[in-house]
Amino acid sequence: MDEKKILVIDDEPEQGWIFSKVLSEEGYQVLTATDGPAGLKKIENESPDLVILDIKMPGMDGLETLRRIKEINVELLVIMLTAYETVQTAVKSMKMGAYDYLSKPIDNEKLKIIIKNALKTLDLTQEVFRLKEELKERFKFASLDGESAAMQKLYALLEKAISTDVSVLLRGESGTGKELAARIIHYNSLRKDKPFITVDCATLPETLVESEIFGYEKGAFTGAISRKLGKCELANEGTLFLDEVGNLSLDTQKKLLRMLQEREIVRLGSNKPIKIDVRIVTATNTNLEELIKKRVFREDLYYRLKEFSIVLPPLREREEDVLLLARLFLNEFNKEFNKKVKEISPEAMALLMRYSWPGNVRELKNVMRSSVLLAKKYILPENFPQEIQLDEVFSERVLSSKVVPDEESQEKKDIAQGSLKEIGKTAKKEVEKQAILRVLKEVNGNKSKAARLLKIDYKTLYNKIKKYNIHAQLKD
Repeated sequence: MDEKKILVIDDEPEQGWIFSKVLSEEGYQVLTATDGPAGLKKIENESPDLVILDIKMPGMDGLETLRRIKEINVELLVIMLTAYETVQTAVKSMKMGAYDYLSKPIDNEKLKIIIKNALKTLDLTQEVFRLKEELKERFKFASLDGESAAMQKLYALLEKAISTDVSVLLRGESGTGKELAARIIHYNSLRKDKPFITVDCATLPETLVESEIFGYEKGAFTGAISRKLGKCELANEGTLFLDEVGNLSLDTQKKLLRMLQEREIVRLGSNKPIKIDVRIVTATNTNLEELIKKRVFREDLYYRLKEFSIVLPPLREREEDVLLLARLFLNEFNKEFNKKVKEISPEAMALLMRYSWPGNVRELKNVMRSSVLLAKKYILPENFPQEIQLDEVFSERVLSSKVVPDEESQEKKDIAQGSLKEIGKTAKKEVEKQAILRVLKEVNGNKSKAARLLKIDYKTLYNKIKKYNIHAQLKD
């Protein structure tokens, strides 16, 4: 446990000595100051975790010192000491930001308990701050990886959504990252320090959705034994994310529309409106326009929800991103499972590039998770699920065209994994040539794709094609 630093500001030196003795025995590092200015200087230089401050001191009194402490660090915990147990002084110091107060003569056991509780509060505050910063870091733009044109367009739209406070409708197939996009919008917006609350409208029973979103009063229905705040209230000043909004009943849609129009809700079992300030972000993988035609989704709500609309592209339209994402997941799961899988073999890469990814990024992530668990040094085609190995009967061609037959020989495949520049000009030339030729055939001669698979630049690949006269063999 880190040694906590406590500063005692008291004009009586013997009082400071007593505090030092008692608190040092509890494992705290104790600093002392005999007046307000000296105490303020130590706060700036020593950054204590907690301050014990006497109210009655000559010159700058305790209340003025407290005011200046809060100017330096509003979060710093301060416990006030007073020989005059007056409610007015205690209340005034608490209003100014003091954590608590103690009356002289000091009860050492009570002092220890108050300090222990204060430092627990400090630890919780720091943990909450750490988690918030971790969330902000996690949901930076970099967390939605991709270099394709489709992703660049998505980034531009997300930037616009972040800079406004309008309702956002996210459209896209299952697994394209709609919730991640919603979190990126929230954690980069002006509401980032406020709650982000989610409701999965597809998994909640229809009878529970309304009470989950809007809350209820005690006795509102059988089983409502106490009041429960709805997600709208819990998300106040933050963002409410409604996933699969197309699943909402017409009755719930009506109440959601009222909330958007009036900026207020009414809990079930009540008729009292409650004002709220919440941003709505919704997501769907269904065609809401078709639902409107079928009269199962309100048109007026639809236009309220899509003040800003963003379509997340499926992975099959982001071909350039497949290997980028696969390598990111490889690194992620190497760390998670404490594995040392080096790379994805060229055959496995080719399969990843050819597969249609109906489950999108979520499916790719799951495939890489299981593959890392199964793999030894390299991810090979046999580490993939059967549906990928058999996709379009492509695997037969891939598996029959291996440059090297098994994992024991896989070291030779580093030629196609990023170490082309290290290859000598003698015996290894033929292996290098065959690796380039095979990858070019698998991508139908597309040199840009081949260069990415081989992890070399386009110019290097072009020169090697010319050097080995690979053009002629591609025509065979």
